Amino acid sequence: MKIYAIIAIIISLLILSACAGQDEDEKDKIPPYPPTLIPHLGNTGDPPVMYNGQQIILNEDNNGIDAVPDGNWIRVIWNPFIDTDLSHVKIYRYDQFDTNPVLIDSISSTAIQYVDSQTQLNERTWYSYFIDLVDFSGNVARSDTVSYALLGKCILLSPENNQTISPIGASFLWNRSGFASTYRLLLFDENYNYIWHQDFVVATEDDPLSITIPVNIAMQYSGQSLRWRVDALDWDEEMQMFMGSESLERIVHIQ
Repeated sequence: MKIYAIIAIIISLLILSACAGQDEDEKDKIPPYPPTLIPHLGNTGDPPVMYNGQQIILNEDNNGIDAVPDGNWIRVIWNPFIDTDLSHVKIYRYDQFDTNPVLIDSISSTAIQYVDSQTQLNERTWYSYFIDLVDFSGNVARSDTVSYALLGKCILLSPENNQTISPIGASFLWNRSGFASTYRLLLFDENYNYIWHQDFVVATEDDPLSITIPVNIAMQYSGQSLRWRVDALDWDEEMQMFMGSESLERIVHIQ
């Protein structure tokens, strides 16, 4: 009987060993399809651009890595992931002065963007980002790298938030914070759909700066509420792209 018991134990161990080896062989070792970060394609109000062979009308959701109105932060966005067996995304950042990448966050793989609000970002410093996409088996795929630099935010003066104004002579005033070569007044409807913009190219050192919107534009939205903000833009010759900022947003009611 003891012999039979020993034989049974040996057979069980062999079966367990075989199964363990089979599990290891069948473990997923294929990394996810490499993710693609979207570079800064331009700013809201710019003419359409070509990206991946398609013409894109730029808006707040598709213009790539950019500033955000909420704070002195940079938003990183990416194209939808192809794989479905995904665990999480690891966010890395470095800058022009410290080129050693640092892991700054890990987020869910269901996210479609990331806003870097972890630390204080310095103005006129180019920050670069890439991500690692990790699946449930631990396989990793690394993205390309995108970069952006922030400017000082404009300080909105008038109209006050939720103020009602006449469509005739509707002027918007702001102060600068730091230097930019161009300031862009942007109007959106209540659903953040782009309506109109006008650029103010700096030719004076005196604040406040102001832009008066055309009467016909204002009259189209008589009785409605609009959102407005001012973007600061400055060209970087070495990077061959604009750096920028987006002011806080305000709501204005048109009589």
